[in-house]
Amino acid sequence: MTRLSIAVLLSGREQFSVYYGGALARWTYEVYSRLQDQVNVKVFGFPTDPESKYSLNHESSAWWRVCTVMSRVPLARRYEDYVWLRALMPRLRGFSAVHIHNRPQWASLLRSLGYRGSVIVHLQNDHLGHWTPASLDALAPDLDGLVVCSAYLQKQSIGKSAALALKTKVIFNGVNTNLFFPNEELREPKTIFFVGSFIPAKGPLQLVQAYARLLQSHPDAKLIIGGSTNFGTHQETEYVRQVRELAASLKQRGASIEFPGYIHHDRELPGFFQRATLFSSPSLFQEPFGLVNAEAMACATPVVGSNRGGIPEVLGDTGRLINPEDTAQYADALSELLSDSIERLRLSGTTTERCRKMFDWDVIARTWTSYLHNVTDIRPRAADCA
Repeated sequence: MTRLSIAVLLSGREQFSVYYGGALARWTYEVYSRLQDQVNVKVFGFPTDPESKYSLNHESSAWWRVCTVMSRVPLARRYEDYVWLRALMPRLRGFSAVHIHNRPQWASLLRSLGYRGSVIVHLQNDHLGHWTPASLDALAPDLDGLVVCSAYLQKQSIGKSAALALKTKVIFNGVNTNLFFPNEELREPKTIFFVGSFIPAKGPLQLVQAYARLLQSHPDAKLIIGGSTNFGTHQETEYVRQVRELAASLKQRGASIEFPGYIHHDRELPGFFQRATLFSSPSLFQEPFGLVNAEAMACATPVVGSNRGGIPEVLGDTGRLINPEDTAQYADALSELLSDSIERLRLSGTTTERCRKMFDWDVIARTWTSYLHNVTDIRPRAADCA
């Protein structure tokens, strides 16, 4: 097969960093680092902390400063995307394809600026749900493929456009099973672990409320709440204080609750999953995928997850689904699994098997390279069109 050249456009101001970056940066690194013998790839985005930058080629533009100023001025903000892409266009023209993360509107902007290669839009969030059917139909000719991370997101994004539906494919997010794997020597009894952004949408307050009820049947249960309000940084918001105050009141009655703060994804996070008896991330919003659930599964840690968004697709029948706002149901699910070691053992085996078959990054990378060739074969190479 012909060796492709791919330009990856990170959205917003996401850093291409293992510490400060998010799911988009991680997906880009994990997949394209496995394809370096097949694909020439360059990642474009805002400047990144050099100490924690991923090892793939990454470039920015001096225009990032202008775009940052524009983002703060209401009348200028609407032109920020155009200015950013125009600054990158001289370098983008020679690539076979442009892979856009979470910015579907950039596809039409690239076409208006003269890009003639393949355009792939990749959504990890519902950025199209509010678009009208006419807008979705107008977007369809400007892209060659739309990739979404779950069937849930597929339904939300393209249900109003038959033209866009024909170009849409579900490709899951993945897990590095060389980092995330079972280690029963570390497993601790009756330990419930949460990790995620310390914000209302992720539900740490609901978890502490369910834990308070759980203590009636399991007074020796331990809770660990990891994460910060932002990637690598933390603010003591009113919400954080509310969660901490409830936790403090429980600790005064003998409960064991830890707040380790931001957890380094590669160096520290696997160990937390391996220590935990259960993992639970009670997202209150319609989370399109929920990667932390798959990472827990890779470590053979049973998951009690939210029944929202794409999370049921991740768990399948290998975990427990709950309504995170039903405290009694939530606490009962935690209690039943803490009490049933045989069921936990069964789930541990099925979660690991499901993760390796469906979410291992090697599986995702093979799927992605096949998809890239299928999509780019439809349109002539950008360099041939210049």
